[in-house]
Amino acid sequence: MFIELSYPIEEKMLTYPDNPPTRFEPVDRIEQGDVANTTMIHHFSHTGTHVDAPYHFCEDGWTLDQIPLEYFVFEHPLLVNREKEPMELFTLEDLEGLDLSRVDLLLFRSGFARFRKEDPATYRFLFPGISPELAKFLREEVPSLRAIMLDFLSADPIVSGAKEGYPAHRWLLSKNFSRKRPIIIFEDVNLEPVVGKKIKRVIALPVRFKGLDGGPVSILAEVE
Repeated sequence: MFIELSYPIEEKMLTYPDNPPTRFEPVDRIEQGDVANTTMIHHFSHTGTHVDAPYHFCEDGWTLDQIPLEYFVFEHPLLVNREKEPMELFTLEDLEGLDLSRVDLLLFRSGFARFRKEDPATYRFLFPGISPELAKFLREEVPSLRAIMLDFLSADPIVSGAKEGYPAHRWLLSKNFSRKRPIIIFEDVNLEPVVGKKIKRVIALPVRFKGLDGGPVSILAEVE
């Protein structure tokens, strides 16, 4: 059985603070006498369920269209299911007892999805993050890993990330921090549907915008 892990793209959807809103602009409308309905989509590259390409934090990193296709199909996904408080970080301790020998995708579930509708301000401003030490470990010490998925808005908390130069992002994506292969980041992913299920495979399908730093992605998980 396949289940969807992406949030629908819609007008007035939640955004990272200060990012421009999503807007759908009607171009042609049948009700106005046009032969078809068409729409101009105004959508920020890092709003909603999206992927961060290495170019997001590395000037000569892969752009969205340059990411190898194997970075979007995962045969050995692993859920890291740890409830987190506002702005609490995932750390190396959260991986204790997990077998990382074959893992190609880690799905970090913080439980923060509960705030998306109940308390949007908390979801937007107080989301958890990935510690720099954990990001470094994933890049340097887990050779089979290609990507991580997060059920919150960004790998770096908003306050500490800005103050410290977004170290989790740079450890995962930038050639300046590590010469190992980059770890692609998928953010604002709905991980609630996979809780309590065996995840067999995950497929992430981005719109392959040429030369961009990231973009929206549709994510499917095969579960049993």
